[in-house]
Amino acid sequence: MRPIPYFLCITLFAFLLGCVKHEIIPAPEHEVELAYSFKGVIDNDTIEMTSEFSNYRCNPTQEKNLVTPPLLSSAIYYSEISSDLVFRKIKIGLGQIQWNKSAGEDPSLEAYNAFFSSTSNMFPLYKDNLSSGFKVTYTDENNIVYESSENSSEYKDVKFTNISQDSDASGDYSKFSCTLNCYVYYVSGNTPENGRDSLKIQMGKIKGYFKK
Repeated sequence: MRPIPYFLCITLFAFLLGCVKHEIIPAPEHEVELAYSFKGVIDNDTIEMTSEFSNYRCNPTQEKNLVTPPLLSSAIYYSEISSDLVFRKIKIGLGQIQWNKSAGEDPSLEAYNAFFSSTSNMFPLYKDNLSSGFKVTYTDENNIVYESSENSSEYKDVKFTNISQDSDASGDYSKFSCTLNCYVYYVSGNTPENGRDSLKIQMGKIKGYFKK
């Protein structure tokens, strides 16, 4: 048998190499990092809600009122830290953004970002109906619901910081840190023990996010 010439081996190898299909690996998709937690003193007890305790999670929701232009549609944004394993949870709301629905059933990303970064919403007033301002809803370990009140004569404050917007395939988010001090008042549920018709939240710190 005659040996195959060297240059033919090289040519054949180059041909086979050229026929190999290279796998194209797509670039990794951006994924938003969504951190959340609550810590504060409620009725003199230190309360923590994180993913490490009772499998807490953050659930952002919106309450929209879509109307026909030229009337303006509106939305209130909520962020709740809760668990399927326990009753205790906390929910905050901030409202309301307005926009013309002819441009879409959601506000533009620019308007959305401007809403959360405005001074009035970084230091919002407590409001019951959230036409503008801020509201806290707290549910205790016995499934008794308490809410903040704009008419409360007790000291109350709230401040949003570290506001940043980020987006991925799942949506557009406004991430934040929030500190608050206020009283919350009995709304519904079982009769409060020891006549606790109000609870004091001190040094409350919420880290979470809203979703457009």
